[in-house]
Amino acid sequence: MGTKGSYTGNGTPASKQLQHNITQWLDALTGSDPGTPAPQLSPDQLAPALGLFRTSGGHADGPGGGAGGATESGGGRAGGGAQRTVVQSSRTAGRAAAAAYAYRTGNEQALQELGLDYAELQAVADDPIDWTRRIVEAACGPLADGTIEDEERRFVASEVAQWVLEAGTDSAPPTPEEVVRETLALTISEAILSEAASKMNDGSRPTWATADGERQIRETARALVERTPLTITGPSTTEITRAVEEGIEAMRSIWMEP
Repeated sequence: MGTKGSYTGNGTPASKQLQHNITQWLDALTGSDPGTPAPQLSPDQLAPALGLFRTSGGHADGPGGGAGGATESGGGRAGGGAQRTVVQSSRTAGRAAAAAYAYRTGNEQALQELGLDYAELQAVADDPIDWTRRIVEAACGPLADGTIEDEERRFVASEVAQWVLEAGTDSAPPTPEEVVRETLALTISEAILSEAASKMNDGSRPTWATADGERQIRETARALVERTPLTITGPSTTEITRAVEEGIEAMRSIWMEP
């Protein structure tokens, strides 16, 4: 992601705790003795990531988290940090997931509702970059606004679309629940990687540790999602988006202390 390398986090307690947890784990990983089991990242260590998303009530870090006025002042850009919201992150990721699922299942009407044409997508199916671009534009809008959160949402939308396109088999695409869980995992893991990027890529650790760190963050985000009960009523854009939004809220209630 273009601007992520120079981004140092949004400065909230959730971001600072997340950075601390990840750097502490990475230091333990690089300092472990050869032949001994490498320390594994746990879901508890990534739980602060759920506080990076502001709810409709204006809370990001969670009850008592002390997110501060900058993150709760109506979505302003105070401090220059990423201003993620549960609603917006769910909407763009959910729309991308629903669009890709509609394409996989040949649902032309669902694609039309998102401003997409099934025949046109089929015509560019051999060009994954063009195919994905069309899905991302339908999910996020045609013009990027240059913010960390917009760049993040577009990256998640592209990853979600590609996953839905490739997962399962030709005759058996992923189920709506699998789509929602992967969408949640990608949304959370990308927020984590954005917030921790400057710490992970500061040159103080070997390249293998950074690569392994990214891999484990993605895997552990999936584990976080797998432990969360979800309600998925169907594969429509509204249903997938609602399930993603409710999934983030459910994880906040489970993993974030009051």
